[in-house]
Amino acid sequence: MWPFKKKNPAPTVDSKALRFTQVDVTERFGDNSTLTVGDWIETVPINTLVPDTQGLPATGATEQEVYSIASRLSQIRESIDLPNDGVYCPLCHIANVDLSRLRTPCPKCGKPLLQFDWN
Repeated sequence: MWPFKKKNPAPTVDSKALRFTQVDVTERFGDNSTLTVGDWIETVPINTLVPDTQGLPATGATEQEVYSIASRLSQIRESIDLPNDGVYCPLCHIANVDLSRLRTPCPKCGKPLLQFDWN
């Protein structure tokens, strides 16, 4: 007999229960640490990484639907003082570390940039 109790398996997280305040992420944590205010980095839609997430646009959503949802989520982030955030465009899938660009036109499509969490 083994003298130790068997470990319980780690709990799983239901992706439908997760809540987000943006629709994109970068590939790695800390991607912003080497960027300057002039640098842009590619982002990835969360719904392509974690399917069936509540509150995010469906994978086949129109650009208008994606931007509308992303804008509402950004307003949540904007209502809190988050000085380490940056900005992103949920349509062009790019992000920048300069939060002072918030709601200024995206350099690619012209839509207002939204607040982005690097973590």
